Amino acid sequence: MRKLLPVGIVAVALAGCDQKAYLTERRNSPVAVATAPAPVASIAAAVPSVPPKPPVYRPGWAPPARLDTAVVFNGQPYRLRLEAETDSTERLKTAYQPYPGHTEVARGYQGHFIFTLHDHDGQALFRRRLRKTDFYKAAGQDIVTESEAYRPELLAYSPAFGAMVFTLDFMVPDSDVGAQVILMLDLNGRVLRISDGRDPGGGPDADPALTPDGRALLTGSELLRPGLPPLRLRRADADLAGAFLLSDTAVVAIYAPGRSHLIQSPGEPDTYGRTPTRQQLSAPNVLVRHIRTGRVLTRFRYGGYYEELGFTIPRAYVAGIHYLLDEQRGLRLLPAAAPARTTELRFAAMPRYVAPQRRSEVRFELQSAGSGFAFYVDTTSQQPRIRYQRLED
Repeated sequence: MRKLLPVGIVAVALAGCDQKAYLTERRNSPVAVATAPAPVASIAAAVPSVPPKPPVYRPGWAPPARLDTAVVFNGQPYRLRLEAETDSTERLKTAYQPYPGHTEVARGYQGHFIFTLHDHDGQALFRRRLRKTDFYKAAGQDIVTESEAYRPELLAYSPAFGAMVFTLDFMVPDSDVGAQVILMLDLNGRVLRISDGRDPGGGPDADPALTPDGRALLTGSELLRPGLPPLRLRRADADLAGAFLLSDTAVVAIYAPGRSHLIQSPGEPDTYGRTPTRQQLSAPNVLVRHIRTGRVLTRFRYGGYYEELGFTIPRAYVAGIHYLLDEQRGLRLLPAAAPARTTELRFAAMPRYVAPQRRSEVRFELQSAGSGFAFYVDTTSQQPRIRYQRLED
């Protein structure tokens, strides 16, 4: 089901790249010719100036796309071909409810995604063809139906999973409604798993990523680990605002208290929002968990995230430490090597920046919902020594 945007948020249209043809005129050296100029009116009458019609692309259709690339898996060279094509002979149609009690119909065309792997001698090891309809469950039937067939992207290869990890994006034309899917294929072309990725038009700030050692994969809602059940990050009493990997052993999950639900008011458009309790607002909403065991290493309260077409967690990684910005309070520091030893550094404890920048300082910028900040971190100090600067709009 499609998501309704919160009231006051202006939707930004996201569209695919238009393919345009350009004509280059080659100018030769001028040649003197003694002829009388023809009347302008007679030329116009003889050769009407009619601009050519631009090609018409039907919604949901796109030209075929292909990529051939050299890759190395397990120390061996391969050639990987990724293709996407629309099948205009097979129409798709599905009914959906954008909100309860209202039914609409989505229309589009079938699409195909082709994955081909060759060895270093050019011998094809497999050729796997998947359809748009294979991703209905993970990305939403209405979104997939209307979306063009975009070429898959290779995210990484994980020896621990024995799999190539791909992302596939689906977008409703001329809208900010979309979904991302994570696909895992082994080196024989077998589908190991299809999971949800980051929602291009909303949802949590959780980019799909492998841990540095390749032994865990973060999706849009869970942590996958070979030989273990998925570690679910969603909760019944809160919306997942974001998640990111701290290290090979720790993952951070940040929650917005209260689950999003439909809000209907007389004379106002329907929208989604949260109505958290006082207890939820005061309780810790960040969990740092051990990747293998799922054990909570630490928890704390953080309110620096914001929501505009989805959640955003303003954060940066510098010299082994993750920094989370809270524009009302300061910075939350999470050391990758010791995530349980998290600390908060208030703005009042940070001196304001005065030029010049020192050699030992690393500068980075973070943007909150209302303000931008530059921070200068002294990387030679054992204790946090940070200066800050509020940036002008």
